[in-house]
Amino acid sequence: MSSLPNVLILVMDTTRAQNLSCYGYERATSPNLDALAADSVLYEQAIAPGCWSLPSQMSLLTGLFPAKHGAHELHLTYPHHYPTMPEVLRETGYTTFGVSPNSWMSDEFGTTYGFDTYLKMWQFWPTLPATAEARSRPWIRFAHRLNRFYTRYRFPKRNRARHVNQALYNLLDNAREPFFGYVIYWDTHLPYYAHGKHATRWLPPGVDLERAHQVDRDHLAYHTGQLSMTEEDFEILRACYDGALASIDEEIGYLVDSLQQRGILDRTLLIVTSDHGENIGEHSLMSHAYSLHDTLIHVPLMIRYPACFARGNRVSSHVQLTDIFPTLLDALELEVPEVRAELQGVSLLGDQPDAADRLAYSEMLSPHPSIPALNRRAGLPEDTPQPRHDRSLRCIRTPESKFIWSSDGQHALYDLRQDPSEMTNLYPEQAEAAAMLEKHLLSWQPPA
Repeated sequence: MSSLPNVLILVMDTTRAQNLSCYGYERATSPNLDALAADSVLYEQAIAPGCWSLPSQMSLLTGLFPAKHGAHELHLTYPHHYPTMPEVLRETGYTTFGVSPNSWMSDEFGTTYGFDTYLKMWQFWPTLPATAEARSRPWIRFAHRLNRFYTRYRFPKRNRARHVNQALYNLLDNAREPFFGYVIYWDTHLPYYAHGKHATRWLPPGVDLERAHQVDRDHLAYHTGQLSMTEEDFEILRACYDGALASIDEEIGYLVDSLQQRGILDRTLLIVTSDHGENIGEHSLMSHAYSLHDTLIHVPLMIRYPACFARGNRVSSHVQLTDIFPTLLDALELEVPEVRAELQGVSLLGDQPDAADRLAYSEMLSPHPSIPALNRRAGLPEDTPQPRHDRSLRCIRTPESKFIWSSDGQHALYDLRQDPSEMTNLYPEQAEAAAMLEKHLLSWQPPA
């Protein structure tokens, strides 16, 4: 048996920290994650470097911020200038596999380097490549046509956490240790379809599942002013979102039990996190676009590995998804100096920066979807003005406050202690404090 532990990273796509009960939420959405958190280190202020999957997950997998790793709103594929986590671990002797129901996280967008096996759950043949060369072969062209049918008609009913776990269990049955697994759950992504009892668990009085399914989830129409939503609509969607989160939580509970039964739980470094959150009416927004509010960038993060991480510890200082890669290298005692030299994250093992000194940074380098794409997908002429969304954003976060710089000059300053929901923009009244944070932001460099 190898002396190196297994590594298993669970990414709850589109899951915001504020909706987990272990982060103080009033609904009991996450009893299994609460139990896992009590057996792990939980990071209370984990901040994503981006507001959607491609830039944020590639930051996790490279230890770099989007502007450096290159997969972001201005370049919708990973250019592979830097090694990824699975590449480094495979070179060390790990078996590497991934399970993804998120089509952004696929070979089509350059995100699967280093994986021995990568299952794309939206495909009938989940390992079928997306390359143009592969598509030139007749039987693969037929397979892709079948995949398109599957994606449209079957995948919406088979992208739940339980289906992801079924695929994961099959991989675990055959994986040689040590293994590295990267698993994405998608239930909390629109349309927020929950499983079983969770589907109706928090619906408002008098609202049944049929009514819940009738609520329009077209965030593109909403963002272009073609769809009006009532507060009851959003209350229903939040109930559906919480039900979807509870569905993921249930499956993670089953997975932890399975790891225990297999006898590998304590020799597996288990990380649970999210790539970004979600707006469900907050800030007059839906989905995860056009914003760097905490609803989108404050994500859960917990790490369980008793050999390195104290059980039941809660860390209140800022950490970022970029910190996971260097932390992993330290936990596995891997030197790889040429990799470490490029990393922009900070290891969460050993001496930590003072909580007051650690700033967190996020960026949206251009609107995503782009304004022409937003208009086109919403059925409008591509050149229809969308001034509220047509801007780039950068933000810097201290323990007490947050400054969001906007390319259109509509900057924002929030007092996170008094206004954690970011409802009151203090920028006009506190220009001096905003100017100081803006200076920090413009001169910001990732921690070394």
